[in-house]
Amino acid sequence: MSSSRSALLKSAALDRVSMQAWMAANKFTSPYLNWYVNYACRDDYGALARDTSAWAGVHYFASREPEEKGPLTWPEGNGWIARQLIERLKPWIRTSSPVHSITREGRRWRVRTEGSDVIAERVIFAAPTFTAAYVIEGAPRVEGFVYSPWVTANLTIEHPPEESAWDNVIYDSPALGYVVATHMTLSSVVERSVWTFYWALAEGAPAEMRTKLLERDWTWWREAILNDLARAHADIRERVSRIDVMRIGHAMARPVPGFLGSERRREFAEAGRDGGILYANSDLSGFSIFEEAQYRGVAAADRAMRDLGRA
Repeated sequence: MSSSRSALLKSAALDRVSMQAWMAANKFTSPYLNWYVNYACRDDYGALARDTSAWAGVHYFASREPEEKGPLTWPEGNGWIARQLIERLKPWIRTSSPVHSITREGRRWRVRTEGSDVIAERVIFAAPTFTAAYVIEGAPRVEGFVYSPWVTANLTIEHPPEESAWDNVIYDSPALGYVVATHMTLSSVVERSVWTFYWALAEGAPAEMRTKLLERDWTWWREAILNDLARAHADIRERVSRIDVMRIGHAMARPVPGFLGSERRREFAEAGRDGGILYANSDLSGFSIFEEAQYRGVAAADRAMRDLGRA
């Protein structure tokens, strides 16, 4: 058996079991290590280790550089990157034009938008894959795709404490901690900062967690967030002047055991070879991180250009 074939079989075997089961089978029993791995799965996948493919769980650690050089951050997060891209592509971008439907028009596609219709030879569908059936004529309903509900909050902090690093995690917290948006400021004195707080609702079934997400209002989340942060910052309530809460029902894809190797995921990832729709959401990789979103978009664009003889 070739080494590459062996690696593929090992990957498939890892994908079929949960990260929790793989840890137990390999006698990784430290409660601190298991907490950390659980945190890592919640952080990148919005799921507990018991609900995460072991392949994805190992990938979280194995894909990283031995020494990280430190993050590049902006106060507005990845919005800064998006704006730089938009600036370069302005002539080809049409905003405020939500797409209502995508239907067959002979060998082409008609994209119906708010303002007018567009006829295209290829369409790249970069929205979450589960939404395709609501927009695209003949699109199959997704099976096996699981999405995690999240809460994020931006807290405006007056006279922020000096002890905060860029990324801050509280041990044994149900949430994921926070990052400091002003971490890369060159100012010697920071009078006001913004902390972005993250909470993946991973404890129950996604549908159940989405219901709770809707039922709990801003006041409930405000208290839950401040109570959590108070364990590390006793005076947090005196420092916070504003809290903006965002509830996201389908924030990111979960790489549940068996999903990465599933035929359904592969069908969507390889769709479009017959001149149809090209899917390009990061959920095709099983986890929703910036690098996977960028990869899927570029791969779909390259395939479309090749199909049209414009490689």
